[in-house]
Amino acid sequence: MMDTASVAGPDLERLVRQELSDAGFAVEPSMMAVDGGLGVWHDPTRGVIVTWGTSAERLVKYETVRTAVRLALLTVLAQAGHQVTDGFDGLELIITS
Repeated sequence: MMDTASVAGPDLERLVRQELSDAGFAVEPSMMAVDGGLGVWHDPTRGVIVTWGTSAERLVKYETVRTAVRLALLTVLAQAGHQVTDGFDGLELIITS
């Protein structure tokens, strides 16, 4: 069986970027997320990774906001028909299809 995360990665990454942009998220042009923006990139071993950029201090101080952003991301991606799992202790989302 082929690894669909590797085969479909670049196309899936473009699709995820477009869907998140259409939903109003600030999607960065690279994998590095700036404060408040999203980092989106293809990891050949895991799938398309989405992270939300903010400082470690703000991640703790504004946990409710981080939770709301995560829920919004999950909702947009699930409604688009993607398979999404949590990664890196909930600080990133992994899209495999």
